[in-house]
Amino acid sequence: MAINSIDTQFDSSLTHASADDALNALAQVGDNAAQLIEAWVAQSNAAAVAAAAELATGNVRKVARRGLNILKSRGVPIPARGRVATVPQINSVPTIRAWIMPPDATGGIVVILAAHTPTRRYRTAFVYMHDEVGIHRVESGEQSLTQLKEAMGRLAPSTQLKPIEVPLDWARARIVEARKKHAVSGMPQPLGLTTIAKLLEPSPEALPEHPFDSEGFELAEEDAKEFSAGSARLHELPEFRSWLPPRAALDEMLAKVGEHLSPNVQPEQSELAGIIETEVKAVTDRYFSPQLREQLVRMMKDSALSVLARDGETKTLEVVASMKRIASCGLITDPPHEVGFLRAFFDKALAVLLAQGQGRLNIPIRHASPEGEHAHAHDDHDHDHDHTHGHVHETDAAQEPPAAADTETST
Repeated sequence: MAINSIDTQFDSSLTHASADDALNALAQVGDNAAQLIEAWVAQSNAAAVAAAAELATGNVRKVARRGLNILKSRGVPIPARGRVATVPQINSVPTIRAWIMPPDATGGIVVILAAHTPTRRYRTAFVYMHDEVGIHRVESGEQSLTQLKEAMGRLAPSTQLKPIEVPLDWARARIVEARKKHAVSGMPQPLGLTTIAKLLEPSPEALPEHPFDSEGFELAEEDAKEFSAGSARLHELPEFRSWLPPRAALDEMLAKVGEHLSPNVQPEQSELAGIIETEVKAVTDRYFSPQLREQLVRMMKDSALSVLARDGETKTLEVVASMKRIASCGLITDPPHEVGFLRAFFDKALAVLLAQGQGRLNIPIRHASPEGEHAHAHDDHDHDHDHTHGHVHETDAAQEPPAAADTETST
């Protein structure tokens, strides 16, 4: 958000408005509310900006949220307003409500709809779906409030993840968009969608703004680089802890490592560490294509709602900064491996393999066969075949890849 000089049309009673008077001041200036907020930011009137960010609506709230982030980046203290980001009680409003479960490692989400019926039980629908694939299944029924809470808790019982309330129109639109994937793929839609038809109507004609966008978290390029400096640590959050690359990408990387090694030759630990580091960077750049990065940013935006609800704005800014860096990646400038969050996918996967192998990492090695074996191979096989033998290099490695200790080679 650009900060303009204070407009002379605002008198001091407006520009110095307190937190309690902020909404009245915005109402007085009408269509110039955004300009008044910019004036508050220019004068570091954090109390008024914070009140608008918390209590205003629509675009005015978004402008205030942006201003609040600017003040934070300047080190201006922000008065606490006792904001508690939690899932509202299901029985607070007797209408249809919607929640979303943060995406899993594959991008799958669960959209939950619940309507209070005259019998004081909840008509519910759990829609398991993927934006790129469609709807996997639908679970529906009538539940008490206790049963609904228990069903939500079973979605990710071993984590801190909880469904986050979202606007009903947006949730319905996400389901509509996922259903369109079936028309493209030809896959049948789950029969349960017919059962929950009343919960899905009326459906929006277009996908509304993502609820996270209305929070106003925006960063300049320089600020994004600063906030994302330690983005690899975001993988410690429950939203991203299970996110790993597919095994095929990891096997490809290990095969590339093996191309640098020779059978029956013990590499120096520093040499092996350097090879693995180089190949981790290379596979990160290969794997995170523009299409995959775009999908990843969408997944992270869904997850950011959960991070905001549990951990607050500071940690959420780190997620926003990483999203911005990922979206701006290129092969020449800002390659994917320079974004810690992306590279950590493969560092984390190597750590998992090391843990499974009790500190040993199997690296496949291919080498040419002896001349005698080549002669037999020409007799028995087509000339197009590659006359190589696969070997596995087993490395004893520390839990922090890519360090490695003694190695052994076996066929």
